[in-house]
Amino acid sequence: MAFHRKLIAGIAVAFALLISVEAISYRSVLQNENDRQWVTHTHLVIEKLDAVLSNLIDAETGQRAFLLTGDRLFLDPYVAALPFVQKNVQDLQELTADNPIQQRSLQRLKPLVSAKLDYLRDSIDNRGRQPDLRPSVPLDRIEKGRMDEIRSVLADMKSEEQSLLAVRAKELTETGAKTKSAIVLGHSLALFLLIFAGVVTFKEMAHRRAAEEHIQKLNADLEKRVAERTAQLAKYSEELQRSNIELQQFAYVASHDLQEPLRMVASFTQLLAKRYKEKLDDDARTFIAYAVDGATRMQTLISDLLSYSRVGSQGRAFERISCDQVLDRVLSNLKLLIAESGAAITRQPLPDVLADPQQLGQLFQNLIANAIKFRGEIAPRVDITVSQNREEWEIVVRDNGIGIAPEHAERIFIIFQRLHTRTEYPGTGIGLAVCKKIVERHGGRIWVQASPGEGSAFYFTIPVTAAREGQESAHHELRTAVSTD
Repeated sequence: MAFHRKLIAGIAVAFALLISVEAISYRSVLQNENDRQWVTHTHLVIEKLDAVLSNLIDAETGQRAFLLTGDRLFLDPYVAALPFVQKNVQDLQELTADNPIQQRSLQRLKPLVSAKLDYLRDSIDNRGRQPDLRPSVPLDRIEKGRMDEIRSVLADMKSEEQSLLAVRAKELTETGAKTKSAIVLGHSLALFLLIFAGVVTFKEMAHRRAAEEHIQKLNADLEKRVAERTAQLAKYSEELQRSNIELQQFAYVASHDLQEPLRMVASFTQLLAKRYKEKLDDDARTFIAYAVDGATRMQTLISDLLSYSRVGSQGRAFERISCDQVLDRVLSNLKLLIAESGAAITRQPLPDVLADPQQLGQLFQNLIANAIKFRGEIAPRVDITVSQNREEWEIVVRDNGIGIAPEHAERIFIIFQRLHTRTEYPGTGIGLAVCKKIVERHGGRIWVQASPGEGSAFYFTIPVTAAREGQESAHHELRTAVSTD
């Protein structure tokens, strides 16, 4: 695990370095492209400055030739250059919008160019109206001075752009070198990381091969041990089958052979008391009553014990059933008890579950009968509610009876454990133990929340998707024996 953490950390660092180098490279490329655009921009400004001067010279050449000859064929250079003069000046206005020095120079240039174009146009118009007109020398001198001033302004602007061009060309060269360095560094780092990853991967593969060989050896040993344990399990399984057969034989004896003598003892003791009633004193009749009561209680205990043992051994296969239908059948069975006690039963709609219908009915019947049995002075009330908690249904049977002390919340689910005497409340104390065994067979849990005099709430759960079969105690003992062997 430590190696994997180190490898992941190394990859993370390498990835961060690559990202940083790529970011620097990308930034250098962007800067280089920006510098290249500025160099191109400067060249374009210089071209526009040269174009303005060239256009004015062409226009002036055509104008002079026309003035001297009067032949309009010589106006072609003038006509061709005239549309581009103002356009090039306007382009210079836009191209140098970020340069205050050039903008001030343009403020000087624009009126000079306009005046020059006005002069050229007026002189051509006058020459056309007066064919014999000759150029005025003083006026030509004035125009020559204006042209020299235009040349001077254009030269200043060109000098400014050439200075900028030198700076920008230098920056372009520097950013180009940085970009190349960043790209070379990135590729070198990527190559190093590739070699490093290859070496680490090769070492890891060698380590894994050794680990796999070791695991294969361990698996072979484990399969051998599993085979030995399987043989032991088969042996224990045979013993379990024999034990189950013996348990079934014992259940038969308990249900028939043991109960039959008890019935005979009770019957003949009662017959003895009836026939010799006049010859027996009060003590003898009392002793006979004790004997009959003891035999009857022994029969009840054996019957209850048999019922408890049959929860796991003779339960039905699980099937999809409606809890509402099961509860309807239970309430029908308890109809007389409910009527005699004046109990009020309220219920919520219950879900469909995968369960043993007979045992689920026994569970509801035991809980509802106990709620009515252990009632207080007021008429009993039983509320049955349900809620879904993750992957299980949680069903609650709540009453308003005498309640249970919290310290006895676990004890009441132990077989034959009673909190009251038989004279107070009849029974053998096996009902809640049976309930617990039924719930556990269905893969659920059961518990109680109660306080003395405040009623009790019995909670039990059943899985939502599929109830799993509860395992017999003998199976649990078998697993314990195998795992601890």
